[in-house]
Amino acid sequence: MKLIEVNNLVFSYDKKINVVDGVSFSVESGKYISIIGHNGSGKSTIAKLLIGLLEANKDSIKAFDMELNAKNLRAIRQRVGIVFQNPDNQFVGSTVRDDIAFGLENRQIPHDQMDDIINKFAAKVNMLDFLDKEPENLSGGQKQRVAIAGILAMNPDVIIFDEATSMLDPKGKREVRESIELMRKENPNLSIISITHDLEEAFSSDEVIVLQKGKIVADDNPENILEKPGIFVESGVDLPFKNKFLNLLSQAGIEIKNDESLERIVEELCR
Repeated sequence: MKLIEVNNLVFSYDKKINVVDGVSFSVESGKYISIIGHNGSGKSTIAKLLIGLLEANKDSIKAFDMELNAKNLRAIRQRVGIVFQNPDNQFVGSTVRDDIAFGLENRQIPHDQMDDIINKFAAKVNMLDFLDKEPENLSGGQKQRVAIAGILAMNPDVIIFDEATSMLDPKGKREVRESIELMRKENPNLSIISITHDLEEAFSSDEVIVLQKGKIVADDNPENILEKPGIFVESGVDLPFKNKFLNLLSQAGIEIKNDESLERIVEELCR
């Protein structure tokens, strides 16, 4: 079932140069799609178009069998959540508990039901012990996990991650990736769109879309994308470290059969 359909999407900020130029793709129920590309490729603009923060050209985006327009925008946003790049800009509550409750209050969830919902989704992202903490005392990864809990509490069909790990350290990136994996296990019908520079994350998805100057230059599963390294050179996207390392080993005549072998080699090199 297609939840979102994008057909020949075009957008320009200055009405002269198309930042997004003829982009088409669809998001099916339960699918995890990553959109990658160099800065300025149009990927974050697509995220904003998908939730109506920017106005797309007419009849180019359909969500849940509705055209994305002013009439349907509220209904669509109730089924789509977004986690933004800067976790500090997402908090509206004085505590973690207040922040998760904010969306529930907007949905007019009865207060006597809120605590159970807040506890449930805070636990899912391992933030149950932090509910009474102030957001400024959390790490970047913890803040993003709170943002994810707040979105999950709204029970969306689609979650968009707009460069949600780009400002995080490796530990924070790993925490967000683990949260995504857990979400997918617990709700196989949840669809995810990740706008990302983190190729380790991108290659955990079902489908990778590569953008260059507003156009799609590749759209395939991660395994097939990795077999076309020229795509990364052309689009200005760097290969994941593991793959670059494997390529170097291959050039040196060293064959790696699986990730376990790779881990042993890395351990030997680090001794």
